[in-house]
Amino acid sequence: MQSPDATDQPDPHAALMRHFAENAEACMQTAQEGLFQLDLAAQLLADTVARGGKILLCGVAETAFLPPYLAARLGGVLERERPPLPALALLGDLGWPVANPAGTTQALPPDMLEQLQQGVAQSLVQQLQQFGQMEDTLWLYSTDARQPYALQALAAAHARDLPVLWMHGGEPSDALGELDVEVLLAQPRGLRLLEQCLLASHVVCDALDRILLGDEQEND
Repeated sequence: MQSPDATDQPDPHAALMRHFAENAEACMQTAQEGLFQLDLAAQLLADTVARGGKILLCGVAETAFLPPYLAARLGGVLERERPPLPALALLGDLGWPVANPAGTTQALPPDMLEQLQQGVAQSLVQQLQQFGQMEDTLWLYSTDARQPYALQALAAAHARDLPVLWMHGGEPSDALGELDVEVLLAQPRGLRLLEQCLLASHVVCDALDRILLGDEQEND
């Protein structure tokens, strides 16, 4: 009995390579479509720092890991040494099951899920009311422009005259103000969206450092 031709066997690495290929495609799409908005985002944050304001970061569920991470980067070092920048992560996920929001949605009764979502939104709004000042800017993350907590945080920021930098997937929002900056990410859902959130955030932080510190001179 002849062994099957090696060319007929499935590539065991194909599924792994697919992640890298999809990520690269999403990166290039975001770069081609969003560079202008990413530059505006960095300028918005630079203006905030220049006028003595704080950068308030907000995200829940899938994007909950981003605010504390970015606040630490802004308050510490991205790639270049600089004084700490005033950044504060607003926490809305205390007790919120962030590991698998989709599974949680299916497991919880609708009334309990709605109660949890309202509690998260109320917590974020209260923190914005407590810490937000006119000189500040809200950096908001969500998977799309329809998430209730994001819309309530946006409204709370506008009520205090805070401009908003909003990174999300999906379609553009019609709830933004004149001073707001919207960064649309190439992938509207799933792992690629979270990867794009992180990459776009790094790009904005690097552009912010270049505005504040100037372009780094290459060593001869």
